[in-house]
Amino acid sequence: MKPSAAGIFGVGLAGPALDPSERAILERLPPFAVILFKRNIETERQLADLCDEIRSLPGNPLLCLDQEGGRVDRLREVAGPFPSFHDAARTGNSRRAGEVAGEACARFGIRVDLAPVVDRRVAGAGETVLGNRAADDDPDAVTAAARGFLEGLHSRGVGGCLKHFPGLGRAQFDTHLTLPQVPEDEDERARDLAPFRALHELAGAVMVSHAASTRDPRPASLNPDVATRLLRDVVGFDGATFSDDLEMGALAQFGGLPERSAAALQAGCDLLFVCSRLEEYADCVARVEADVSDERRAEAAGRLNRYANRLTVLKRATTRSLGAIAADVSRLREEIEERT
Repeated sequence: MKPSAAGIFGVGLAGPALDPSERAILERLPPFAVILFKRNIETERQLADLCDEIRSLPGNPLLCLDQEGGRVDRLREVAGPFPSFHDAARTGNSRRAGEVAGEACARFGIRVDLAPVVDRRVAGAGETVLGNRAADDDPDAVTAAARGFLEGLHSRGVGGCLKHFPGLGRAQFDTHLTLPQVPEDEDERARDLAPFRALHELAGAVMVSHAASTRDPRPASLNPDVATRLLRDVVGFDGATFSDDLEMGALAQFGGLPERSAAALQAGCDLLFVCSRLEEYADCVARVEADVSDERRAEAAGRLNRYANRLTVLKRATTRSLGAIAADVSRLREEIEERT
């Protein structure tokens, strides 16, 4: 029997507890990963119970979280607020920011932090759309900050993911809402790609954005020229490629969620994120199984398994209390504030 395509999906849950209908879906179609959001996190005890329940599901799904700090701070209510990546980077604290994010994730058995952002903070574009999620305009500064953050995560046993390939720093619109077209410029594209070139081996995972370019209207996540040829052949990446959330507004004109799932896998994304509409997950799995070749599905599953094996090597249990971790976050935030 062929393995289910469910094993190349990452899914989200509706609230702070796993309800019976969600459990039934995930027991029938075990995903590779479950991604948590602010809506899933209320208190330390509640989050610990939720994570334990998710890990008890068939296949022991990988727990993921976007814990960047600043504007994207999922653990704010239990251990934060965490400093933004921008503030940590400009004060030379990106390594420590990665350490505290990693330790907080590890406390709950969250194995992957979908960070750092390596998009450039371009004046008038990324500076506005991304805000304090982006470290700097200069690709060397971005690379240095992201390397520190990744090494901090890894030191606490947590994996990371570079995002959002091939770069959202010059995008004028938010992909959560609409499809941006990044101006085609070879020199600027080279600057966008530089952090991905420098760090892809260290990270082992890259998230592909939904942005298009002025030369090609297809979103990167649905475009094999970007998600495969540019990322694999030009940049040289051989790790696991994650799609951004396939429910985003940027993809509204590209079919329903099942069609987008199949298109993203065919384009080169290995892990397909369906972050809210779990009721459509079964249709997405069925569409992938109908439309995508066995060879491509096996290729994606193989890359995801290799990434999971990397996490096994990194794994390090933490015995520190959440209160102690929160105190470290507070001290780091105070030091950053003193330097700015």
